[in-house]
Amino acid sequence: MPLLEKGQWRADLCSLAEMDNFPTQITAESHRYHFYYAYGCPFAHRANLVIHYLDLHHVISSSSTAPEMLDQGWTFNEQYPDSLFHSAFLRDIYLKAKPDYSGRVSLPVLWDKQAQTIACNDSAEMALHLATEWQDFAQKPATLVPEALKEEISRLNEWLNLQITLKVYQVGLANSQQKYEKQLAKLFENLETLDDRLAQTRYLFGETITLSDFFLFPTLIRFESVYADLYKCNLKPLSEFKHLYRYMIDLYQQPAIQATVDIPYTKRFYYFSQPHLNPTRLVPVGPNLKWR
Repeated sequence: MPLLEKGQWRADLCSLAEMDNFPTQITAESHRYHFYYAYGCPFAHRANLVIHYLDLHHVISSSSTAPEMLDQGWTFNEQYPDSLFHSAFLRDIYLKAKPDYSGRVSLPVLWDKQAQTIACNDSAEMALHLATEWQDFAQKPATLVPEALKEEISRLNEWLNLQITLKVYQVGLANSQQKYEKQLAKLFENLETLDDRLAQTRYLFGETITLSDFFLFPTLIRFESVYADLYKCNLKPLSEFKHLYRYMIDLYQQPAIQATVDIPYTKRFYYFSQPHLNPTRLVPVGPNLKWR
């Protein structure tokens, strides 16, 4: 991923010795924040799921980038405009917060309209804060982090992030056959563990949806349309994980969750924007997903 270095766009860089960060500073307040995301991004999907499930749209405005990453990074266009600043690029948002910013221009971003800065760009922290601190504004209140399960949910979310969400990328971006096969085996071992868990329960923590489900769902819903092919996560079809597959479809049937999923956008987000894996940038027509 290209970077900003002291406020200058550097398409030739993929890392820096020192990077800036924006410490999470969120206060639950109506109409104070603007949420930047992309329908294809699994990390941004976490917070988007919380916003939709609790129905926080009336207090948090939002903009999705276009699915294509171009030479200048993630972009906005007529179909996917920045409704707050009318910016052309996501990097413009980072530069508004810090003109000499150095680091990645990543999603999601929660922009503080009052302080005129980035309040948070950490997807896990953002999702947790929205799930726990915004209940007073929720038009559809739900306890996504029950107090009795708080520590367990935190531990599982960390495991899901490292062993499922990021593991998929370690498979897809492996630069040797040995690394690829090692990470692939571990990924499918982890999926088997989750399948066994879901044999006993409807969701990850019983019969009620929790924040952990919103950490797992984004990877599962992208698996057949993107990860199995582009990232070669194809040891066996996801549908062979009987309980995991049932769980994914069960979640998808809920209107608030389904509203966060855009498969055509997501395929373009990955296949067009990663020419090192897909030089032609052709986006596959399939697969035919029977659950859609």
